[in-house]
Amino acid sequence: MYTSKSHRIDDRIVSISQPHVRPIVRGKTHTNVECGAKLSLVMRDGWAFLDNVRWDAYREETDLKKAIALYKNRFGYYPEAVLADRIYLTRENRKVLQARR
Repeated sequence: MYTSKSHRIDDRIVSISQPHVRPIVRGKTHTNVECGAKLSLVMRDGWAFLDNVRWDAYREETDLKKAIALYKNRFGYYPEAVLADRIYLTRENRKVLQARR
């Protein structure tokens, strides 16, 4: 790191017992770094359908269009409502949701 002048180590191990866990910088006030998976989940009639699990840091708002398409393929129609964090409210995602009204 010193000779390459970098401050990053890709895929570094942060837990011996769980080597797949990666730190995710979130920029939150009390906890700016979290460890754990990001996931996309569909709830229907008390059942949970896990569509995506990733342990690395990525922009999860890109999952919305895919999640809606998977829902339609699985159940034959689009969901009545989409509940998501504020990070999913991108201009592109709003267009996708407006087109499905």
